Amino acid sequence: MDSKNSSKLKLLCVLELLKKYSDEEHPVTAQTLCELLKTHYDIAAERKSVYSDIECLAASGVNIVKVSRKGFFLAERTFELAEIRLLQDAVLAAGFVTDRRSREICEKLCGELSVYQAQRVRLQTHFEGRPKSENEHFIYSVDTIQRAIAEGRRVEFSYYKRRINGGMVTRELVRTHVVSPYALIWDRDKYYLVGNYDKYGDLSHYRIDRMGSVRILDERSRPFEEVCGYSGSFDPADYARKAFGMYSGEQAQIELLCSLDLLERVADKFGSAAFYESEGGCFRVKAEALLSEGLVEWLLTLGASCRVVEPEDLRRRLRERARAVLMAQSDKETLT
Repeated sequence: MDSKNSSKLKLLCVLELLKKYSDEEHPVTAQTLCELLKTHYDIAAERKSVYSDIECLAASGVNIVKVSRKGFFLAERTFELAEIRLLQDAVLAAGFVTDRRSREICEKLCGELSVYQAQRVRLQTHFEGRPKSENEHFIYSVDTIQRAIAEGRRVEFSYYKRRINGGMVTRELVRTHVVSPYALIWDRDKYYLVGNYDKYGDLSHYRIDRMGSVRILDERSRPFEEVCGYSGSFDPADYARKAFGMYSGEQAQIELLCSLDLLERVADKFGSAAFYESEGGCFRVKAEALLSEGLVEWLLTLGASCRVVEPEDLRRRLRERARAVLMAQSDKETLT
């Protein structure tokens, strides 16, 4: 390798060593960088040339801080330490990501930190005891579906459900679906495909961790304008706000009367909907939502602190479900 290319390589190696072995609490000296260059890359260097490399990196925009005689550290990274922890917690909480894949992703995230920061994060990361999917093809299914959405083509996939077999919970094939895919939505630690099943004129949801053998077809997707109220582009964020537990249903205007102690929970769900103060320590909220079983189940969790003002159909479904729950807690052996 000629001296010019060798110099460029050394510059990149110095940057990589600063990334790996320095942080605010662990500055590294030029002499230590010389030793690390020799140990890791078999590159012989003098302190003067390392100083020159650091000046060059700083001039190009790399944020390197000099700490008196203690040395240098990389002060700015792609992700901050708190961001790495946030991303790791999201991966660990995601039940649709397998245990093996969760470990791999967390380790890749640690690679963005210094060895000292990474060690601290690893000690605070706990994998055991978390319910995780066993579908190792999940990542590839997501990639295939994303490509299908971008290309405007339908996808075909096998769909599975759990059953009890000999005292064990196993998976069995339900059917093969052909769907026009519109969006991928993460909801309640599950990942869903939102799309249109050819036989129906509305939207359906499919858990991606229950899919297998996903492939893109040559057929063009059905325009989403034909099966939902969006025009121009499908809005996943707006749709997720209106859907409850990824149940489909007819969109409608709902109004709730709630006690103030529910404000945080209701605001978390409806976001920028219209909220009004009411008498007796209550508030009203008017929002667009899908009238679905998921909405009924969510309203039940609010208990007697929430009353449905409208529509009447939603009030009726809520009363019927409440009676069914009450009956299920009777002393009868069978469930209706």
